Amino acid sequence: MKKTVIPILLLSFLLYGCSSLKDANPEVISDKHNRAVEYAQLGIKFFSERDYEKALDFYFLSLKQNISIDNEEGIISSYNSIGKTYLNSGDLESAGIYYKKANDIADYLGKSFFKAQTLNNLGELQLATGNYDSAMNYFKQALVIIEKPDKSPDAADILQNIGIVYQRNNDYEAAKSSLNESLSINSGLKRYKEMASNNYVLSSIYSKTEDYTTALIYIQNALELDKNQENEQGIAKDIYALGIIHEYLKAYEEAYLYFRKSVLIYETLSLPNEVVKTLKKLEETAGKLSLDKEAEGWFQTRKALEEKL
Repeated sequence: MKKTVIPILLLSFLLYGCSSLKDANPEVISDKHNRAVEYAQLGIKFFSERDYEKALDFYFLSLKQNISIDNEEGIISSYNSIGKTYLNSGDLESAGIYYKKANDIADYLGKSFFKAQTLNNLGELQLATGNYDSAMNYFKQALVIIEKPDKSPDAADILQNIGIVYQRNNDYEAAKSSLNESLSINSGLKRYKEMASNNYVLSSIYSKTEDYTTALIYIQNALELDKNQENEQGIAKDIYALGIIHEYLKAYEEAYLYFRKSVLIYETLSLPNEVVKTLKKLEETAGKLSLDKEAEGWFQTRKALEEKL
């Protein structure tokens, strides 16, 4: 999924060239600024709907408006949004290009707020590629430059990412400590969706250490928060996780019920890879319950879907 509106070198020239906007009509500047904001909001809308092609269209339109009025902070925001969209769509190379551009401008501006955000994004890119040492380095660099971290949403996001790195490295105590710090900040800021994410990751950590009772408490917290926010994808993930935990507990009837609920939500969200993953669990769990016909039905449904992917 490639979107190239203006060549990279030309964008750099536009940012750091000799042209000046001091004589520009303030009304024109205001109009372009407002359009940049509107385009960015539309990008956010389509991103939340996982329509990454349309999200990129609007993020690039927002970028163009920001460049035209030399709005450096807006340009950073556009680059980060474009990078995040590429990252979520699986185009890690393009994500890296735009995150790097955002980071270069953050260095130029010298503002810790933007620098922390771009460092966190670069860390998330490294996390996605499995480069955990590099990811941790970016996250820790970002965290130390945040002012008032105990009240910063960016600090909460970074602490969650640090916790995930610890989790991937099997350092579960350090992971829990970092996640609980993040949860504390998010709770104070009433960031309910992020609190749900904290609880989800904490549940997965307790599952890894086979403390399923505690894992159930955290995933139920996550589910309640996601339901209150009507976060459908989060709800599906939480219910799937409930199925996994009950499977570990050998409570197969409950696990089967949760997997059935989860697959229906994933289907309505048009997430075929998640549907396939959950159908596999349904097939396995039906087999454990001696529901042979149902197991065969899930198997056939999964195979038919896999052939279309």
